Amino acid sequence: MNRVTALAAALLLIAACGGSSGGGGGGGAQETSAETVGSNSGDFSGMQKCPESGTWDSYLKAEQQKDPSQYDTDKKDLDDLKAAGANDTYIAVYAASTSDCGNFGADTPGGKVAQIYTIRFKDLASASANFKVHQKDFHLSDSDLQNIKSAGGTVKQGGETGLGDNSVLVEFSIAGQSFYAAFWQKDKFEVAIITFNLPTADSESATKKVSDRIK
Repeated sequence: MNRVTALAAALLLIAACGGSSGGGGGGGAQETSAETVGSNSGDFSGMQKCPESGTWDSYLKAEQQKDPSQYDTDKKDLDDLKAAGANDTYIAVYAASTSDCGNFGADTPGGKVAQIYTIRFKDLASASANFKVHQKDFHLSDSDLQNIKSAGGTVKQGGETGLGDNSVLVEFSIAGQSFYAAFWQKDKFEVAIITFNLPTADSESATKKVSDRIK
């Protein structure tokens, strides 16, 4: 899905430019939902929510129609998350232009795009235990982070991100495109925000808004 393929394409671009090589439901009514955390029209001013937004299952249905081979990989990711204790999910995709919606392929977006992946687990222990495992699924493994640093990007981890001990945040620009990714675990939630071609301040502001909604 975009979280994997688009960042993977960006990392390949780094190398080419000289860098180093929920399902739905579950839980009681009092629980904060993944949609409540991950979806708010005020997160990205001037951008529209894309129609593929919804639970991870509904996102996969849209992807299956356009890219069946990628669907198989991403369906396994969701199954693994559920097995690890995930009981609610939501994916919000925003774009400044409708032409950048529904992009399930490997190409990085040409315009302004933001993606928010929110996963709620059955308990804090499950979310914390899964953080390091899931980090690689967003192409933020240790080797990916080293490549980003080698290409002149910014990498923050743990306390320096302002998002808690289980967190990583990266920013870099390459070949005229800018990228921002934040992935963190807070309470029973894991959240990833990935943006393309947005001002850093806008991405950071959205990250704080989403994190503050986790109760």
